[in-house]
Amino acid sequence: MLRVGVPEYRLPTWIIEREVADIVDLGVDLRLNSPVTNLDDLFVQGFDTVLIAVGAHEGIRLPIPGADLDGVHINTVFLRDVRLGQPPRLGERVIVIGAGDVAMDCARTAIRLGKQVHVHYRRSLVEAPADPEEIEHAEEEGVEFHWLSNPVEIVSDGNGAWGACALCGWNWASQTQAGAGAPCPCPVQSRSSRARV
Repeated sequence: MLRVGVPEYRLPTWIIEREVADIVDLGVDLRLNSPVTNLDDLFVQGFDTVLIAVGAHEGIRLPIPGADLDGVHINTVFLRDVRLGQPPRLGERVIVIGAGDVAMDCARTAIRLGKQVHVHYRRSLVEAPADPEEIEHAEEEGVEFHWLSNPVEIVSDGNGAWGACALCGWNWASQTQAGAGAPCPCPVQSRSSRARV
């Protein structure tokens, strides 16, 4: 995950290779491409403890219509493919949904691929979970942010690929309406829009 899940601009390959070499130099026995199918076999081989730290995680698709259309990418797969030198085909305009650190990695990676990038997040800047410095760097690099904006549907282009993203504006509900500052969908037509590729 370290090698393919973190963009090159954030963690260059040469640093990963140096760090791995330092760990091996400390006496760690590094075995690559060695699937473990039975933990009991490891104890039989003389290990007293087994720590499972595979570093594998998977992104999830949004639970909205159209999320499975061609051209809608999962964050971790996108970052992996770019890191491995096999970036997916993208339109000139890219929408990134979310404002966490991985979303910033995706947005900044797409910028490096020469794309116009728009980040849509259902909450405000204050609630964005990404490190504020990451958001600042993304803005400096040309990423456009749309706060209180949430996708409600990925609209097909009629050929099985995505053609637009239907968005809904959000407002803050009062605590008595929805609990501690939870956003609620804004039904005002003027706050609804579609972003096209």
